[in-house]
Amino acid sequence: MTQPNDPRKVKVILELIDHTSRIADTYERGDLVERLAVAKERISDPQIRVVIAGQLKQGKSQLVNSLLNVPVARVGDDESTVLPTFVSSGDPASARLVVADANGEPQRVDVPVDDLKKDLRFAPQAGGREVLRIEVNVASPLLNGGLAFIDTPGVGGHGQPHLSATLGLLPEADAMLMVSDTSQEFTEPELVFIRQALEICPVATIVATKTDLYPHWREIVAANEAHLRRAGINTTITPVSSALRSHAIQLNDKELNEESNFPAIVKFLSERVLTRETDRVRDQVVADIRSAAEHLKLSVESELSALNDPTTREKLTADLERRKQEATDALQNTALWQQVLNDGIADLTSDIDHDLRNRFRHITAHTEKVIDSCDPTQHWAEIGSELEQSIATAVGDNFVWAFQRAEALAADVARTFTEAGLDTVDMPEVSARDMGAGFGELKSVARLEAKPIGKGHKVVTGMRGSYGGVLMFGMLTSFAGLGMFNPLSLGAGLVLGRKAYKEDMENRMSRVRNEAKMNTRRFVDDVSFVVIKESRDRLRAIQRQLRDHYRGIANQTTRSLNESLQATLASAQLEETERATRVRELERQLNILVQVVDNAIKLETPPIGAA
Repeated sequence: MTQPNDPRKVKVILELIDHTSRIADTYERGDLVERLAVAKERISDPQIRVVIAGQLKQGKSQLVNSLLNVPVARVGDDESTVLPTFVSSGDPASARLVVADANGEPQRVDVPVDDLKKDLRFAPQAGGREVLRIEVNVASPLLNGGLAFIDTPGVGGHGQPHLSATLGLLPEADAMLMVSDTSQEFTEPELVFIRQALEICPVATIVATKTDLYPHWREIVAANEAHLRRAGINTTITPVSSALRSHAIQLNDKELNEESNFPAIVKFLSERVLTRETDRVRDQVVADIRSAAEHLKLSVESELSALNDPTTREKLTADLERRKQEATDALQNTALWQQVLNDGIADLTSDIDHDLRNRFRHITAHTEKVIDSCDPTQHWAEIGSELEQSIATAVGDNFVWAFQRAEALAADVARTFTEAGLDTVDMPEVSARDMGAGFGELKSVARLEAKPIGKGHKVVTGMRGSYGGVLMFGMLTSFAGLGMFNPLSLGAGLVLGRKAYKEDMENRMSRVRNEAKMNTRRFVDDVSFVVIKESRDRLRAIQRQLRDHYRGIANQTTRSLNESLQATLASAQLEETERATRVRELERQLNILVQVVDNAIKLETPPIGAA
């Protein structure tokens, strides 16, 4: 299913794939046929994924429900969205849980649509298995064009439990609605999350929700726009009211709907998202088609040249032999591209580890400095919250940097192929869902065992010290004929009691601060242990992904040159009649391939008006 005006030109792309696949099948190029089949499946996917992200309790679920006019997302006073919820078009309405089986493979289990109001993490239908996400199909005009919304759990809270999983969804999204309510200006963690998310998915708008609840929402929006400008972020802010939208739909009130400002979101979706202003999948598929056609052209042109001009056959054969040897030398296991890949992954792993450890070291040093400047028993909640937020921000920044470096590494490896003489090398899609999905929930900072000192303890400590002072000096002054309790003994008791109280407070504060620092280091070590392991696993997965992708290119290139050589040699053995028939067939195939390449080049050019 495609858009009515087919802005992606899917029909044209599918025709190019079919033409190229038929010729590839004629030459028994199963590798190219398989590659084109994958490209066809990707471009035929009708869904345009829009991720709805934001911090906790900002109105994301209510926004989804109001957009679709269907209660597909759980709404409540507590943390309502606890699992990613994928909402797409379907009639009748249905819901499924995606659970992990014993081997970790996803399986789908049907659940009643009414159960969407419940916390489905422990749904009986899951049978105790881990629930990965919820998939919902509903009938909504907004989804008929291929839109699919992904309602994500709110980031924030203890340890930012959903931060990495949400960031991991963004690279495969076509657009993002970043939700923030108008109760207050952007917080520092919120602004950091916005920056991280926009670096991965730049097609976005910030939706300022709950304008019906806060009379000063315009001042809040203006202040937030100023914050974005100072941060160098050009994304627009769209203020809306989900409550007004719901009332407008119920009353069929067009004026009230305009006041809710939901038409502005619909306009953003129709003009910037449904038109596929940024379409990474389409660009990659077109590159696949062009690359496959270039491989086939090489074989066709070589054979046709040998048939049309037999005198050049020996020269062409020698040239192909030379190019085949060069390709073999440049693209096989000892090739430069593997050295670039292996060195790049090693450098990337080292840099990512160092970056993460460096961030954690600075966070630990800052937290210990804060602990030394205050009584941790009085401010531990604030210290722990700041520490968890700083760690989550560091993990998010490290994730974004790793994703960007992985894409840059893929480009560096591709450059070695173009320098080896290949005209077109399609870039692999660096999967970031796997990059972010493994973090899980970061643990919270442990509580302090020490409690704030009470007034009774202070009195007892002072009395204990003063008692010793009174007793000691009272006994000394008794030899001078004075009583046990006299001005000298009482004064000495007061001085020693104050000294004992001060020393006890200092010792106690030292123990409390040491305990707080130990809790801080233990928390950072626990997070570091998990995050660094997951980070290295992701980078190894990226290495395998890039290795398999470029090895496939190397093998295809070598095979294409070998096929061209065999075709040139076989053409010399054809009889005149067979040669004429073969020439006509090759000219037809070449004409098709030339048109495929020309159309692919035109499709690579951004449409007029696209950003």
